[in-house]
Amino acid sequence: MLYNEPDFVKVKSLLEIACEARGFRAIFFPKFHCELNFIEQCWGYSKQVYCELPVSSKEADLEHNVLAALESIPLDAICQ
Repeated sequence: MLYNEPDFVKVKSLLEIACEARGFRAIFFPKFHCELNFIEQCWGYSKQVYCELPVSSKEADLEHNVLAALESIPLDAICQ
């Protein structure tokens, strides 16, 4: 009942406040199956690319591989 009160609904969550303090906007999507969530699809694509990159135990190589995998996601796939 409290959650539906107008003055309670207008209060931002701690996550929203932290994001806005850093110049970001938090967007909360409705719950639906993870296979339909574009974030999960992009994450899955980047994990596949990451697994295809050369294996290394050096931190610099791991960081480079993660960034390369994330940057490999096609922008049109994100926008769909």
